[in-house]
Amino acid sequence: MKISFAEKTAVLTILVASFISTPIFSAKKKKDAVSADATEISSQSQPEVSLSESIKLPTRKNKSYFKKIDESVLKGIEIGSPSSIKSAISKLRQKSEEYQENEKVLVNIAANIMKYAWPSEHVMFDVPSVDDNNPYMGAIGSVKQGVFDYSTGNADFFAIMLPALVLLNPSAGNVVYGPCEDVLKTSLLLRPDSVLVNYLSGILYEKKGELKTAEKYLSAAYKDSESTQEIALAYGRVLRLNGNVSLASQVINKLGTDSDNIEILKQNAYIAFASGNYDSAEIYVARVLQQTPNDLEFLLFRAKILIEKNDYIHAVSLLDMYARQDSSSIDYLILRVRVQLDWSKNTTAATDTVEKALKLYPDNQEALIFAARISAETDSPVAGKYADELAALVLNKDPDNQVALGYALKGLIQRENWQEAYNTSRKLISAENVSPEIVEQYVTVCIKLGKKNEGYEFAKAQYDAHPDDEIIMQTYLFAYSQVGSRENVLKYIDSLLVNASSKTKSYIYYRRSFLHYTEEKKLEDLRLSLISNPRNSDALFSLYELYYEKKDYRKAQYYLRQVVAIKPNDNSVKKLNEALTKLIK
Repeated sequence: MKISFAEKTAVLTILVASFISTPIFSAKKKKDAVSADATEISSQSQPEVSLSESIKLPTRKNKSYFKKIDESVLKGIEIGSPSSIKSAISKLRQKSEEYQENEKVLVNIAANIMKYAWPSEHVMFDVPSVDDNNPYMGAIGSVKQGVFDYSTGNADFFAIMLPALVLLNPSAGNVVYGPCEDVLKTSLLLRPDSVLVNYLSGILYEKKGELKTAEKYLSAAYKDSESTQEIALAYGRVLRLNGNVSLASQVINKLGTDSDNIEILKQNAYIAFASGNYDSAEIYVARVLQQTPNDLEFLLFRAKILIEKNDYIHAVSLLDMYARQDSSSIDYLILRVRVQLDWSKNTTAATDTVEKALKLYPDNQEALIFAARISAETDSPVAGKYADELAALVLNKDPDNQVALGYALKGLIQRENWQEAYNTSRKLISAENVSPEIVEQYVTVCIKLGKKNEGYEFAKAQYDAHPDDEIIMQTYLFAYSQVGSRENVLKYIDSLLVNASSKTKSYIYYRRSFLHYTEEKKLEDLRLSLISNPRNSDALFSLYELYYEKKDYRKAQYYLRQVVAIKPNDNSVKKLNEALTKLIK
């Protein structure tokens, strides 16, 4: 018989109520009241389980195996922190000259918790041999195999909780996440203050990518056992991934700033990198590689740091070394694309690399962002999609991703999808600290849609706030030329030319060329624009258009080829040049 997760939860709730009504639980229910956080039920869908597999909380009668052991000893091991376990075992040894069989089992449970959860701690107590033919040792045997044990039953806290230790076995796959989540929630109902269960819950949600939830549970574990290395490392790691780098640094530093412990060194390296302290990050990475020279993860991390420091020559050397071992890692492919785009300026090679990345990892956001960037720069599809289409794949999962919105806008403008470009640009200008490039694009889109006054008002507000920014000044001049009278715009242009830089003059002359009625005056301004800045691709392209209309194709190509030289990656310009070459022939 199969029951749904909702039906399972209902059964569990009834059993909890039954268990709470027993004398054992009633005596401590005020102290161990279940917190809302610990009992929160996941909204994600759960696999169906048979009724026989559903978790049932123990009643008093089936807690008999450990019932003769002191309650404070049981509590210490259920809490499961290194200190509480050591204290409980010490108390047990004081009470018993020779362990009974159930005490032997309990000591073995404690030893295995230390082994799997707290390997940095030394087991300082003797562990007696014990018959493995019991559900507790059977669960531990399954943990060793990386398997979740469904057969332990639910006689007590340990029978329920022990299978979840499998989360700490690296060989266990994500198939164990669902059952582990169930038993950990049940364990927290029984022992909300269990450091071990809160820690395991944090590890589970970190593995599932639910980092905010993971932080909540790890915070609870850390609060009660902040000196435990495994807890501090996990908590610091999740804090950093959640963007709380400062607190992550505080947590890790309490473990020792001069430690040679490789896990502490690694966390310090990641924290330094996240803080933008690349020199410190490189020092930590070097210390890690001194101990483990074949650590591919940190070999690649060192290359990443060098790229951030613009030391591309050494970074490429490390990437080549890494590629000899693994050329399909997504982290490697992303770094290789960065080098090809930012250093080699080889968009063809970068396109090949990012298409390989998307073939292997079709949902990877970094790869999609780089693909969108390449498409926006080349005005051509990557992996069969244009910049706006690639960016949309990111925005489907992260609607507020500003980088993806920026590339979506560029793609929409290139494909002249003005209405969608307007909608996207409205989202971008609503953010704080709008970049000059976004201001320019938004105003351009407004004017293309006939919203000239809207574009002008926005450009004016930005120019008033940033009068020294050249791009914003140029955008304002463009908008003003669309709404102002010709005479007033010409007067304003003349006033700007007095103190303008050569680059700004080049744009002003280019913009003034549109205000002339005669071809002669237009040509004069375009030539003045190129005298001020020979690499003004807008002025060069205007001259190409002017001569193309006159059917003077050779002169047109002369100017168009210069645009190609300035924008070698722009495929739309290349296509115009190829078409013109065929026309001349």
